[in-house]
Amino acid sequence: MHLDQNPNLYDAAVIAILDAYSSFSYKPQHSQWTILASFFLTRRRSTPSVGVEGGEDEIKVISLATGTKCLPTNRFSPRGETVHDCHAEVLARRSALRWFLEEILRICSSDGVGSFCSAWIALGKDGKYAPRKGVHLNLYVSTLPCGDASMGYLASTQDETMAAMKSSSVFPELESTAASRGRDDYARLGVLRTKPGRADSPPTSCMSCSDKIAKWNVLGIQGALGSNFLSPLYIEAVIIGEVPMNLRTIARDDCERAFWRRLGEFQVQRPIIHFTDLPFPHSRSVLGSSTSCNESLCWSADSQPLEILINGLKRGVSPKHRYREKSSDSSTYFQAKLASSDYQIAKQKLLKEPGPFAGWIVSESHWQQFDINGEVQS
Repeated sequence: MHLDQNPNLYDAAVIAILDAYSSFSYKPQHSQWTILASFFLTRRRSTPSVGVEGGEDEIKVISLATGTKCLPTNRFSPRGETVHDCHAEVLARRSALRWFLEEILRICSSDGVGSFCSAWIALGKDGKYAPRKGVHLNLYVSTLPCGDASMGYLASTQDETMAAMKSSSVFPELESTAASRGRDDYARLGVLRTKPGRADSPPTSCMSCSDKIAKWNVLGIQGALGSNFLSPLYIEAVIIGEVPMNLRTIARDDCERAFWRRLGEFQVQRPIIHFTDLPFPHSRSVLGSSTSCNESLCWSADSQPLEILINGLKRGVSPKHRYREKSSDSSTYFQAKLASSDYQIAKQKLLKEPGPFAGWIVSESHWQQFDINGEVQS
């Protein structure tokens, strides 16, 4: 049974996500708002007595994250110990990948006596792990992702003062594949954008969440390193909150354009777009707050307790303890990613000319000179 045949499952998943979030007894300080994102798995449980599809739908929340901040490029660390992009969707993806890799470790570490068998992933004929048949990977976000997916919604809901300012602003003429900064030039649709920020703030080279979701729809969420162990992991459905009923047609069109339609003939996953009325209690619309939270929450299922990040670093860790123990491996992180040749070939087709995302801002060259410990290579 395909997920879109049972829309009630979406809201059941959101309830499970919100319940998991509330169990952490964490909330942003001073009534500041934030954004929540989660990756979750669904499957239709079979009925053993008859050997056919049936029974209850199963939901497993594998990651949770909150966050609205990213580092400006001038604050990137040369040692690589900071997380540049702390938007909820990006951190949720990092935590989801951690769950998948740890699930593989649980399978591989089983001793055969009462051995661990994952209900969600299995080893494929290609020697890599993938979701079992009938298991779907899905993404929940408590509001529209930043970037192209939210342009129409923002234009429809901005106040008159902001609309007048945007209309009178003069933006530089850009190549069709070039990335716009933040929310500049609302009328420029279907293009790459960097993360939004105040006009007077230092710029960032972090691409918008809309752009990253689109990239995941081509390459999968597993990334270069994860592709050594995992077949491409594609998002089956994106569930979005905080969109009023009268704006859902606009928002759906924006999401479809942002997530896959702007990629043209490129082979791409086309996730189902669903909207939920279930509110996230620490959202901007619920709290009515004008200030967003500087902290980010990260949690991966069946793993360590949740972590809190601030300014891209784990809260409470002193500067002298930020660096991991040294390793004898002299490979750079960049080189390790390049070793995933099939993934890199697909990525280059997407991000290099004449690919549809040729204007993607890439910071990889910044890290080529550092080894996996952040030490400068001689």
